[in-house]
Amino acid sequence: MEAKGGYWGKILRVNLTTREVKVEPLPEEFPRKYLGGVGFGTRVLYDEVPAGADPLGPENKMIITPGLFVDTGIGTGSKTAFNFKSPLTGGYGRAMAGAEMGVQLKRAGYDMLIIEGKSDEPVMLIINDDEVKIVPADGYWGLTTGEARSKAKEEYPGYATAFIGPAGERLSLISTIETDDRQAARGGPGAVLGSKKLKGILVKGSKKAPIASPEKFRELLKKWALVFKDHPATKADMDYGSGEFL
Repeated sequence: MEAKGGYWGKILRVNLTTREVKVEPLPEEFPRKYLGGVGFGTRVLYDEVPAGADPLGPENKMIITPGLFVDTGIGTGSKTAFNFKSPLTGGYGRAMAGAEMGVQLKRAGYDMLIIEGKSDEPVMLIINDDEVKIVPADGYWGLTTGEARSKAKEEYPGYATAFIGPAGERLSLISTIETDDRQAARGGPGAVLGSKKLKGILVKGSKKAPIASPEKFRELLKKWALVFKDHPATKADMDYGSGEFL
């Protein structure tokens, strides 16, 4: 599909076994049927990962999908979904995170990143708009997530980062992915990247996704901000965080 309505109409697919990088069109029906984020990721996971696939084998995939409202200015619209077959449960895995990963992926011009296959050596994935590279993870493998992030911020300034630590490298079933200073944690996503020998993902983009009607969007954004500001759940969230749901 063509770029419109907040979508680029592009999927970035990276195969770590063959080192092939492809840009594919986003299916025309995806935006209306699945919106983005978890909807996109769940659909692709269902279609492409066999039911009997080993979660730590090359058939499993890590599908990174920014939410529909990522990088639009809408409050609460910052989340990005990491979708995979969970090595912890053997079922559907979905870990959510905020921070810059989804923002930069959208700015690079992609609605979805699909990582498949398995490298035979530790590597990192570097995305800078249309330039996509798979590079050795020399100097990064074995570092904690904080150490890796600090090193990357010096070597790759301006990039959003997503790293696994030693737990993910050792395939711990409760290991996480740290994206900037946030965590995509549920279901063992760190082990999935560890099984693929993928230490980290770095993304930087320079584009802005096209919004169909910018003026109308800004009007709705103002209305939503007022509703959100005055809603009692907002104060409860500020006072108690996730504890408000208990």
